[in-house]
Amino acid sequence: MKDQFGNSISTQSAGVRDYFDGAAELIRLYRGDPIAALDAALDADPNFCLGWAIRAAAIGTTTDKALLGEAERSLRAGAACAEGASQRERDHLAAARDWCEGRFLEAVSRWGRIAQDFPRDILALQFAHVGDFFLGQQHELRNRPIQALRAWKAGEIGHGAILGMAAFGLQENGDYARAEGFGREGVEADRRDGWAAHAVAHVCEMQGRSLEGAAFLEATADGWAPESGFAYHNWWHLALFALDHEDHKRALELFDAKVRPQQTDVVMEMLDASALLWRLKLLNVDVGDRFATLASSWERAMTDCYYSFNEIHALLAMLGAGRGREADCIVAALRERAESDDENGLMTRQVALPLAQALMAFDAERYGEAADALHHVRGRAQRFGGSHAQRDIISLTLFEAAMRAGRREQAQALAAERIAFKPESAWARTLYRRAKAEQRQAA
Repeated sequence: MKDQFGNSISTQSAGVRDYFDGAAELIRLYRGDPIAALDAALDADPNFCLGWAIRAAAIGTTTDKALLGEAERSLRAGAACAEGASQRERDHLAAARDWCEGRFLEAVSRWGRIAQDFPRDILALQFAHVGDFFLGQQHELRNRPIQALRAWKAGEIGHGAILGMAAFGLQENGDYARAEGFGREGVEADRRDGWAAHAVAHVCEMQGRSLEGAAFLEATADGWAPESGFAYHNWWHLALFALDHEDHKRALELFDAKVRPQQTDVVMEMLDASALLWRLKLLNVDVGDRFATLASSWERAMTDCYYSFNEIHALLAMLGAGRGREADCIVAALRERAESDDENGLMTRQVALPLAQALMAFDAERYGEAADALHHVRGRAQRFGGSHAQRDIISLTLFEAAMRAGRREQAQALAAERIAFKPESAWARTLYRRAKAEQRQAA
């Protein structure tokens, strides 16, 4: 039996194959409930090893520690039937186990090798791509999908998703023209592909093309937004475009209506909510009780330390809400996690812990100390994952710390850098004017 892309799968049931193909499409497009589709396949064939492996990987890569027990159940079930599976399927299972047990680099390497040997295994490529994103492996974000394109033809189902992944990797490496072309082609291939649309949004964000980026997202939302588990992130990008255009009211409206319309505790959604509210805080925009409700949602996960990028965003929420005791708890948990020797321990030690300490100093109005620490960590921040757009919060906070510490030259240097890369950005122009005015006033 083969899946829709020609990869052999260890089931003799056409019905199971169809459930699996349906789940793979939902995973590829970040839509619907792929776990329910996988469960239907596994109910029909409990010995379908690849189904268990993909189920564990899909759950584990949410980076939510609370779900790891369910992922472990899938890993155990997959191991029980692995003898009858192909080597490719057993490699999928091993990669999922590596990921769920915190061996992130080993997991991503395994998925990447599967994708090289089986370039039409779109799920192996997608999990490797997501893992590269979490680990800040910018070159691999670009290289893996570019490698896979050799096995795909324009017009095939799935080809647009490969283009979307390539587009995101290209823009993270500064190849904006090719990234935008690939991303737009991916959207044209399948308007439901929120990842491809998201890659185009990133290009516009990095270049400060806020009006053009907003128009693109609004024009394509009817495709990527319905039934999407990723739509909140594209709406977050639309809110960033509003901030870049200095429309703070619109950003808050998008926060309430699209980014966080309900008080959930979904980790990925809370990341974007924290990042948006912190930007508004830097702009001295009154956000009402939004920080308080967000901080309450973060409580259950704030010291998980499974993936330290999450703890930084929990810390932003706690500081924004004025919850110093919880902020101290997060820093203490990061300090303990930094002692471990796995990938997350390394990320915590090199980036998350010093960044957390810098944010604590900023909140305590020790702006010179905050500026020093943020300056020190900014150049290596990609090591704890996220995108350039997400990590931009470090540069924005650094600029504000420098301004408040009276470091006029440092603030002007940061503003000049920003406007050079984003000449169309109204926000960048405002920061530049602020830095220049401060310098003139000092003179």
